[in-house]
Amino acid sequence: LAGAGGAGGADGAGGVVVDVVTAGDRRTVGPFDLSFHGTRHNLIHSSVPIVDNTGVLVNGRLFHPGDSYTVPDVPVEVLAAPVGAPWLKVSEMMDYVLAVGPRLAYPVHEATLSDVGYGTHTGRLREAVEPSGSLVVLRPGESLTI
Repeated sequence: LAGAGGAGGADGAGGVVVDVVTAGDRRTVGPFDLSFHGTRHNLIHSSVPIVDNTGVLVNGRLFHPGDSYTVPDVPVEVLAAPVGAPWLKVSEMMDYVLAVGPRLAYPVHEATLSDVGYGTHTGRLREAVEPSGSLVVLRPGESLTI
């Protein structure tokens, strides 16, 4: 599955079939029911064109917004919460998590942060999540069963 906009079914590189999705689309892939929300990447800078970005809700429980602060129009139990990115501002990340109000969140999109920065950002994420739920910080190789 690929970003937002347009019809699906085009062959990608190497004969891979690409199914382009956008907000409001639904797909079933194996055991996964996928619904898609949002259409635009968050602003990095006025000199950088905004591209398509569509978040995905998996089995009605886990939402990954991609590179955006899309708030789905359905409740989110588990949120993959971006904590580091060229477009991310900590205060906006906290407001986003408060708006979504997940029961559980875990930080993603952290590779742009140093260990110190990651600790700072996940601390702020914890503050935003704890009014409605809890935070699980996964280290490389760890997984979360929901």
